[in-house]
Amino acid sequence: MSAETVTTVIRRAVAEQEFRTALFANPTAALSDYDLDETERAALTGLTAENFDAMAGELEARMSKSTVLGVEDGRSPIIHWSEPLG
Repeated sequence: MSAETVTTVIRRAVAEQEFRTALFANPTAALSDYDLDETERAALTGLTAENFDAMAGELEARMSKSTVLGVEDGRSPIIHWSEPLG
């Protein structure tokens, strides 16, 4: 799983309300420009407005922790969800 691609999608959804709305309404279309594997696509298409904020917060916490630990080399942290999304 490419954490970098997933991180890009999540960051865009946080920054752009229009993309976020499209992601929830029609995830297949919203994700069509991204090179995602089956697992990534399944995780992202399972996002809802309700679980998105929690997942985005988890991503932010992992990124902040990585920076604090000195993992500031341009790589994104690996994302693990404790429960299936959707």
